[in-house]
Amino acid sequence: MVAPPDQRSPDPRQAPGRAHRRRLRGLLGVVVVLAVLAGGALVAAPVVDGAVRDAAQERVAQVVAQQTGAAGGVDVEVGGAWFVPQALAGRYPAVRVVARDVPTEGPRLAEVRADLRDVDVPLRDVLGGTPQVRVASSTARVLLAYPELNAVLAGQDPPLEVAPAAEQLRVTTSAEVLGREVGLSGLVALEVGSGEDGTAELRAVPTSLDTGVGLLDRLSRRVLQGLSDQLAFTAPLGGLPFDLEVTGAVVQDDGVVVSAAGGAAVLG
Repeated sequence: MVAPPDQRSPDPRQAPGRAHRRRLRGLLGVVVVLAVLAGGALVAAPVVDGAVRDAAQERVAQVVAQQTGAAGGVDVEVGGAWFVPQALAGRYPAVRVVARDVPTEGPRLAEVRADLRDVDVPLRDVLGGTPQVRVASSTARVLLAYPELNAVLAGQDPPLEVAPAAEQLRVTTSAEVLGREVGLSGLVALEVGSGEDGTAELRAVPTSLDTGVGLLDRLSRRVLQGLSDQLAFTAPLGGLPFDLEVTGAVVQDDGVVVSAAGGAAVLG
């Protein structure tokens, strides 16, 4: 026998969202009550404001995690001294989002640290349903860790491996020279651009080839140039979150850091 609608068990998949909405409604109600209390409001308001901020940040983090597939979790931090006035207006001048272990069409991203500007989230969307987050603009720092990049480069022909060399990137591989297998190593410069299909790419352009090996020292400049070209590679960076477009890349100890920027975008 089917239970009447008001007696059916709640869908467990909707429980987290409903819990957040109930908590937010309750906290906002407390804010209104405290606002009319004399004396005590000034003491309690910061505590309640912080609690409302935490609940809303957690709700938005869930939306970002679902959209980006970030397996390592998402942190959201809303700027500004007071949160409730921003929530009532539905506009947040500055929001920082940190998403970890984000899948893309190419290598997985160890971290995406994005600063979102002029974010619109109507209060009704935060209190009920799935929030739709509108962003006016954004900038981001995207960390591409070396193990993830090397996993992609291992599938190239010939396989490549990269590692930091001070502020530059060193690429190593091997090649057959005069019937002998010879290890190759050299430095590359990093560039960013778009492929034929418009997908963002990270490109490595060889700038030097290590010699000092007897066999390599005996080769002509033309042959050495051909060997140097084997250190070049292209890694796709498509599918960045928040409609980001890459603008540059630098080498750091923990990976290649790609800078990116985006215009208007809608999340959720």
